[in-house]
Amino acid sequence: MTITVLAGIVALLVFLFLISEIVSAVLPLLIVLTCVPDREREALAEVLAALDSSHRLRLWPALRLAVALRRQERRLARAARDPQWNPYAHLNEHFADMPGDAPLNPPYDHAEPVSPPAHTGE
Repeated sequence: MTITVLAGIVALLVFLFLISEIVSAVLPLLIVLTCVPDREREALAEVLAALDSSHRLRLWPALRLAVALRRQERRLARAARDPQWNPYAHLNEHFADMPGDAPLNPPYDHAEPVSPPAHTGE
């Protein structure tokens, strides 16, 4: 009897958990479809994509696409802000216009020493 009651309680908890997950996934979709005008759904999808990164958004293809685009946009913005990414991107156009056999640096007539001469111990 005790094992049956315990199994029933566990089954009830699992059932309640599943129902709450289904309701929490479907309820926002129903609200959007019934209350939001068609012309504003795309803007709402962008806002939701910016605010929510949960897996529940994957139920609606428009929201899924908005989430993917927002994540790509954030990844590209993060890469553009990274100083180690390409700090000389502004020079790409200059080097692209150079002929293929042009030297990048002019030849040196004489090389300056990097450090002062070593002390000989005198």
